[in-house]
Amino acid sequence: MSTARSVLRRLAATLPESEAIDVAYNWPIWAMPHQLPPDGDWTTWLLLGGRGAGKTRAGAEWVRMLAERGIGPIALVGETMTEVEAVMVRGESGILRISAPWMQPKLTSGVLCWPNGVEAQLLPASDPERFRGPQFAAAWCDELGCGAVDKGANQPNIFGDDKSAEGGRPYFSSGLPDGLIQRQFLRAHLRHWADPAGNPAGMVDPDRIYCWTWDARPFPSFPALEEVWADGPNHRNGHWLTGRLGALASDELVRAIAADHGCTVEAAAAAPLIGGVLINGPGTAREAIEPVLEISGQALAARPGQLVGLVQSGGDGVVLDAQALADADALILSRRRGDAAEKPARLGLGHFDRERDYLSAIATALRPGTGPLVTETLAMVLDGAGARRAAEQLLDRRAIAGDRVELALPPNQVALEPGDRISLPDLAEGPFEITEIRDGAVRKVSAAALPRRQALATGMDRPRGMAGTPTPMVAPVLVTAHLPPLPEALGRSRLLIGAYAKPWPGAVRVSEDSSGAMLADLTRPVLTGRSLSALAEGPDAVWDRGNALEIELGAGHLADVSDAAALAGSNRIAVENQTGAWEVIGFAMAELIGPKRYRLRRLLRGLEGTDAAIEPVTAGRRVLVLDGRAAMLPVEAHRIGESRALRCFAGPSDALGQAILVSPDAGPALPLAPVHLRAARQDEGSILLGWIRRSRADGDGWGMAEPALEHVPERWRVRIFDGGTPVRIIETGSAAAAYGAGEQAADFGGPADTFSFTIAQISPVLGPGHAAWGIFHD
Repeated sequence: MSTARSVLRRLAATLPESEAIDVAYNWPIWAMPHQLPPDGDWTTWLLLGGRGAGKTRAGAEWVRMLAERGIGPIALVGETMTEVEAVMVRGESGILRISAPWMQPKLTSGVLCWPNGVEAQLLPASDPERFRGPQFAAAWCDELGCGAVDKGANQPNIFGDDKSAEGGRPYFSSGLPDGLIQRQFLRAHLRHWADPAGNPAGMVDPDRIYCWTWDARPFPSFPALEEVWADGPNHRNGHWLTGRLGALASDELVRAIAADHGCTVEAAAAAPLIGGVLINGPGTAREAIEPVLEISGQALAARPGQLVGLVQSGGDGVVLDAQALADADALILSRRRGDAAEKPARLGLGHFDRERDYLSAIATALRPGTGPLVTETLAMVLDGAGARRAAEQLLDRRAIAGDRVELALPPNQVALEPGDRISLPDLAEGPFEITEIRDGAVRKVSAAALPRRQALATGMDRPRGMAGTPTPMVAPVLVTAHLPPLPEALGRSRLLIGAYAKPWPGAVRVSEDSSGAMLADLTRPVLTGRSLSALAEGPDAVWDRGNALEIELGAGHLADVSDAAALAGSNRIAVENQTGAWEVIGFAMAELIGPKRYRLRRLLRGLEGTDAAIEPVTAGRRVLVLDGRAAMLPVEAHRIGESRALRCFAGPSDALGQAILVSPDAGPALPLAPVHLRAARQDEGSILLGWIRRSRADGDGWGMAEPALEHVPERWRVRIFDGGTPVRIIETGSAAAAYGAGEQAADFGGPADTFSFTIAQISPVLGPGHAAWGIFHD
């Protein structure tokens, strides 16, 4: 939907100005049906739709309509003040952008004021106290959701991201993950809107409520792949529902287990959130339910007509003093404690880790004092935070095992029953939970001490696992390119090897075929493709503005860079020429001409010592993007020309691998050709030839008089040609050589008038290097 101003510009050419203005700001003409307020007498209008459905524009136009009718004050409510102003007020479809010039509101200190006096106040959902007092006539609100963080419902809009201006913790929150509070928040909302008392006349359709936020990125790839998605760590405490909707609160799980056994048990919704429970075989409902209640701090008790799970924390229950106890024949109160040396100080809880592909994991809890380490295993699926909470609950319970009291109560205490909580101030440290009552002349009561919340779990969340992701069976495309040495590794040329496959198998391992020794581990697919057009020879050491190269890539994206960035090393590709040699080319301009097709211009030819490979390139030659994805294997000088058998294994399930034979030629390792060739006749008739050597050993340094010597000892070979026929070879130990008058007479029958010559540096290992051509004219 275009903004009113853009519509006005289109209509101005055909309509008088007054009519154009009226049409442009007449929202019902331009609105889609779902963007118009519903008919009838309603109090809540819920707009549900995806990105681009026009929700913001519909809300802004509704607020504009209210303001023009004099209805106010109005509340503009969003997740944060920043988002209210940036989206609802100043956004592309915000109130300021869609308001007519004669009714343009002004924003001052968080209040929008229209010319007719109507005001709208900008409010964040995190501060509900600010809603009191103004007696708003209407409100435009956005988003329903709650973070999976301790006490998240206190401020459901708070997002635990340090990079966010509205990041932080909800009121009184410890900041620890808590998936249960998120589930309970949503359950409370759904119960409210499903209750006719809270939703009279069906103002909100409960079947049309959608929760924020469901992420299109697949779980567990998100949030596990943090190198791909930087917001992965925020998932633990964030608003995401992905990965959590399958888990249940303790009351839901207990109710489901009881229903499978044909009975009814009502429990409380207490932490942790449980991803699942494994029932190994036939058993009673109590056997299946009690572990769930135990880790959630509850105990099973019988009540008239049903079984219930009672929470064992919070409050002292019924307070009984000495006067309330019965005077029986025996002692009115006795207490037994367990052996202090047997009380555990540490507990390791084995469980299935939901965040790590259901692998077995252990959460450890500690308590003050000394004592043994005990281990317990639960056939339950828990996340890291839930497992730590469960370990704390179990250690607290084990620490008070055997701590019991027995007392007698008069018959008037008939209201007490098993499962009730009692406290005995000045008599016994408590509180206690009644476990047994024997009625007679007096009520003989047995009670067990309740946990005191002393345990604290240790450890941190481990990296999320991806082991369950199936590895595809593929045969990757392998690319090898032999390139010259780098300055830091003289004497060893480079063999680049890369692989591409779709889908990517996770990693491609390269090893020696003969010995099995691992050479490289390719963790990312290279960007490779082919040339679509021919490329002629071009200039070296200057911009090639006349040529362009069209290429097609299998995947990836190329983009323009500045000249400075191209000169500094950005946008590098290796292109195979018609002889099989590889030329490194830089480019500053990349024009997208089709799907995965680019036209590269403003080229830098023969980079990284590949100027000898500046030759014509035909269509269909291989192209490799040099972005660090390919592995570099050093090629020692003595292995030049030697065939080398390698084997590449695509993923852990590839047992056979793919054989590849590489035979690095000497070209990239040979000495560089010299530059600035010169020839001048001397007075005595000889011709003095000179040149400047090139070196990969810091050859670009500005502080040296001449480039550093790469090949020792320094030797040069000069070849003299008569036409195309070589007539003499001169070898010298410096960057100069004399072609004597006698040698000229022997070769040309007298002083040479014109001839061509080549100069090449001699490597003591590889022999003559790349030659530079020159011509002498007298």
